[in-house]
Amino acid sequence: MNRILFSVSRLEKEDVTLEGSLPGNEFLALDKNDTYTADGDCSYELTGHYVDGGVLVEGEAECRVDSQCGRCLKKVVLPLKKKNIKLYFENVDTEELDVTEDLREELLMELPINPLCSDDCRGLCPKCGADLNSGSCSCSPDDAPPTGDPAWGELDKLGL
Repeated sequence: MNRILFSVSRLEKEDVTLEGSLPGNEFLALDKNDTYTADGDCSYELTGHYVDGGVLVEGEAECRVDSQCGRCLKKVVLPLKKKNIKLYFENVDTEELDVTEDLREELLMELPINPLCSDDCRGLCPKCGADLNSGSCSCSPDDAPPTGDPAWGELDKLGL
């Protein structure tokens, strides 16, 4: 896999800016069994600064990922963009500083736990599986599955 590397000896003399892109699925370590797959490359623009006692890397990165809506299961394309990245590396004692994994983690933290096609997605009918975004289903209200946990049914009757 391609890596994002800063020359530490060069950073001691001047700020270094790196721009580029990496294959999305490889960079994000996603495969076909994951909830998300990358939609193209991930791009980055980073600047490394030598600061007293370490290296500060600042910048931004972005890519697009495909997933399924957590409510209606339609395909969703999500833009991932992380601005104001700030990575600090203390006491760097190597010739090259590899920031690939740290940048990857910054982008993965931007992924939603439950991706949605829209905030007002109505999802699927729990009884017949119809897409409620396309209209009502043919289930009657009496056919609806019970709500709540039946184990608490007797306590619900107390009306507390």
